[in-house]
Amino acid sequence: MSKPFSILLVEDNADDEQLTLRALRKLGAQVDVVRDGQEALDRLIDSDEALPDIVLMDLNLPKVNGLELLRRLRENERTAGLVIVVLASSHEPDDVRAGYQKNADSFIEKPVTPENFAEVAGRLGVL
Repeated sequence: MSKPFSILLVEDNADDEQLTLRALRKLGAQVDVVRDGQEALDRLIDSDEALPDIVLMDLNLPKVNGLELLRRLRENERTAGLVIVVLASSHEPDDVRAGYQKNADSFIEKPVTPENFAEVAGRLGVL
C-alpha cells in the first residue's frame, strides 16, 4: 500500500480551510494545516519533520505574507525544491506575476466547491 500524498495547507481563512480540507481528504490526501506564514516557515524550515509533497498556500497571510513566504522557501536549501502552489481568491495580474517571479510552481484561483478543487488538484498531479 502506498503512502497518502502529503499536503501542507497554509490558510488563514477558516471557511476556505474547511472547504479545501473536505476536498483534499475526499481525494485521499494527508493534509496538515498552518494558519500564517511564520507558522509555515517554522514547520518547513526550522523543523526536523518530513517535508510535504506539496505546499498549497494562500497569498494573503498574517505575520509573513505569501510572497515573502515563497521567497524564503525558495532561498532555503531544505525547501527550495518543494512544489508550491499559490491559492488565491482572485487572479490579479500583479499577484500572478509576483507569484511566478518568486518561483511558484502554479498559481490558481481558489475553487468554491470540493468538486472544483478535485478538478484543479488532478491537473496539478495531486491525485
